Amino acid sequence: MLFIFIILPPRFNNLQYTSISLQLYLNKKEILYIVVHVKKYFLSICLNPVIQKTIVLDSLTEGEVLRTKEYYTHASGKGVNVSRILYQLGEEVVHFTHAGGRNRKYFLDLACSNGLKVGWVNSFSEIRTCYTILNREKHTTTEIVEEAKPVKSTTKKRVFSRVKELLKFSHTVIISGSKAEGYSSHLFPEIVREAKKVRQRVILDIRGDDLVSSLKYKPDIIKPNLKEFIATFFMEKALPVGEGQDIPKNLYGMVLEKMEELYIEYGIITILTMGSRGVLYYTGRKTEKLPAEPVTPVNTIGCGDAFTAGLASALSKGKSLDEAVKTGQECASKNAQQLAPGTIEPI
Repeated sequence: MLFIFIILPPRFNNLQYTSISLQLYLNKKEILYIVVHVKKYFLSICLNPVIQKTIVLDSLTEGEVLRTKEYYTHASGKGVNVSRILYQLGEEVVHFTHAGGRNRKYFLDLACSNGLKVGWVNSFSEIRTCYTILNREKHTTTEIVEEAKPVKSTTKKRVFSRVKELLKFSHTVIISGSKAEGYSSHLFPEIVREAKKVRQRVILDIRGDDLVSSLKYKPDIIKPNLKEFIATFFMEKALPVGEGQDIPKNLYGMVLEKMEELYIEYGIITILTMGSRGVLYYTGRKTEKLPAEPVTPVNTIGCGDAFTAGLASALSKGKSLDEAVKTGQECASKNAQQLAPGTIEPI
């Protein structure tokens, strides 16, 4: 009796795939045919990784020395937040990013400690650190963001090659956030094009030129927040709109018209998160608004990412758009009540 042991390449380990067919030959005669049926995964892409420092203060006074014993470090960035919450929802997810510099191993270890499976290429650039300051007295979240260092010029080619490989076994692609300097402006649109070629659901939480240039490849859903949407499509109207502010009626009307226009022209569903004001979305027939559930926030970093994860998870289970938006909103609410960024349960 002949026993044959098959060891899959490292990139297959710990990932769930769809169907892998293996044919083995001995002396030009087929001796074995194996089909391995395994589950597909979410592919969550973000090309701006973060090491997030969260600092908790009882109160915040400018111009003073402030001391605290309560501070935490997590892997973050919009894509990590999305991936972590998908994992907490019980989904199979692969996070893809770049990583480089002295903190590369630290970042990857932090991500893996949360159960994440991370694919990455070396960008030869330092991973940035961002700082969240939580003021318990006023229940406010303040974030200090380091801009990312440019990636090496060859990184784009390696990113695109790896993404094409990962697309073979994913069912949904989620692209979140801005990309670090050094990448081509064509990268995100090219990824959307490749994903749609293989009939993947594509959800974009991006803005600006990256979003506009991707529209022609017909992503299924775009989910910027309201301020980003206005800044992307109505640049001259961007400044007056902030968190907690009502937008002027004429601008609100323009937003609704644009959401409908994007559906008519590209078949794209637009979902706009609005923080404490809830969610605005176009169903393909009409515009709906879902109010936010009132909560006392602990840390609001990652609420939009929690929404994206909840939405994507629900849609993958065959839920309606209305049900998926509600699930996303529930995840955002849970995220706001956690200390760590991009979580719906303690980590």
